[in-house]
Amino acid sequence: MIPGLERYFGILRGEAVAKFQAVRRVEAERVETLDEMWKQHAALKEKMKELLAAPPDEVLALPTPRYSLLHLKVDILMEELKRCGFCSRACGVDRTRRKGFCGCGEESHYASEFLHPGEERELVPSHTIFFNGCTFRCVFCQNYDIVHGTGKLALPWELAALIDLRFSQGARNVNFVGGNPDQHAHTVLATLTRVRSNVPVVWNSNMYHSEMLAEVIEDVVDIWLGDFKYGNDECAERYSGVENYWQVVTRNFLRAAQRGEVIIRHLVMPSHLDCCTERIASWVAENMGPDVRFNLMFQYWPAYRADQHPEIARTLIAAERRRAMDIVRRHGLWNLA
Repeated sequence: MIPGLERYFGILRGEAVAKFQAVRRVEAERVETLDEMWKQHAALKEKMKELLAAPPDEVLALPTPRYSLLHLKVDILMEELKRCGFCSRACGVDRTRRKGFCGCGEESHYASEFLHPGEERELVPSHTIFFNGCTFRCVFCQNYDIVHGTGKLALPWELAALIDLRFSQGARNVNFVGGNPDQHAHTVLATLTRVRSNVPVVWNSNMYHSEMLAEVIEDVVDIWLGDFKYGNDECAERYSGVENYWQVVTRNFLRAAQRGEVIIRHLVMPSHLDCCTERIASWVAENMGPDVRFNLMFQYWPAYRADQHPEIARTLIAAERRRAMDIVRRHGLWNLA
């Protein structure tokens, strides 16, 4: 058994239920105001925890009510969309009327979906759905065509059918990515209300989401596949245009580990081993334990506008790769690479 991912492998073996399949079997009541929605949400989260502890055959045999906790979550997000605070920028835009900082309005679009053979070995083949838009503005964005493009309209009933199809074709999970999935949480959860398969949900994120969003989506996320990009706020603001990065991301990783299973990705950047790689490895080892899955990634290349920053306008050299590996080993992390 691979430490840190016991429940995920339990779902794959049919010994556990995917979280969203429990959530969609908790009956809820339609209420009028957002305050009433949040009160009911808090009460029903406890009932969902009871279902997660039950044998999966019993849970999956339960009927799905016409209006469930999962539907309630969608309604909460649709209301919160009117003053959007899905990410920690909290731009407050009414996304039912115009687009937020992320470039997304009420409708979601995706660039592609397919069985991805190139994710972490525990995940492949992974059914990846690449959503458009992002809450970051990374100068070295390697998916800038996805982030800034406009793909196909994401219709929940169509995506649900695709998820069931890919699961029947051998997908071990459904992997919501981008860009970034956070700004599409309302669409993702609406999609999951229609999915029949007991498929684990992977949230492939920059981990800059708000506490509000975490409160809603943590009940459907089986694995948080989180990017840990920077070891300080200065680098985060310089290269991704985000403030208060360290506090937000460390808070979210700790919460994710308490309520789900986590794989951490760290993309090693040239000239950033001391300020980023070293500090991240040290924090992860101290705060998340030796069994956390840690993926040291060497795929950096100076994409998009990286040439405007000479210190990162190159690929890694061999000495940087060796030193990054030494840092991870010294801190006792279980590296996936």
